[in-house]
Amino acid sequence: MAKAPKLNSQPQLVTANDLKTGDVVYLTQSAGWSRRIDDASIVPNAEAGAALLAVAEAQAKMNIVIAPYLIPVDTAVAPPRPVQFRERIRADGPTTEAKPAA
Repeated sequence: MAKAPKLNSQPQLVTANDLKTGDVVYLTQSAGWSRRIDDASIVPNAEAGAALLAVAEAQAKMNIVIAPYLIPVDTAVAPPRPVQFRERIRADGPTTEAKPAA
């Protein structure tokens, strides 16, 4: 099993899955959820990340999302790019859907 990344002073955001659709979602500035990673609220460090995660966990208790957690992101690019390979796959969308014919 892969180790979780250390988040200490890396920019990070909160991701989860929408409870109704199962879609990957990101917590926004307005405490809403978006399927677009570029809508995500990004915080600079672990302390701010903990506060953001608390908001997400409260929404998980209200059955809006499931399993929220923090992920480190590279903010030197736009949209922000997840550091971990697994999270990049989640951000880019499903890998099992058929691609439209060219």
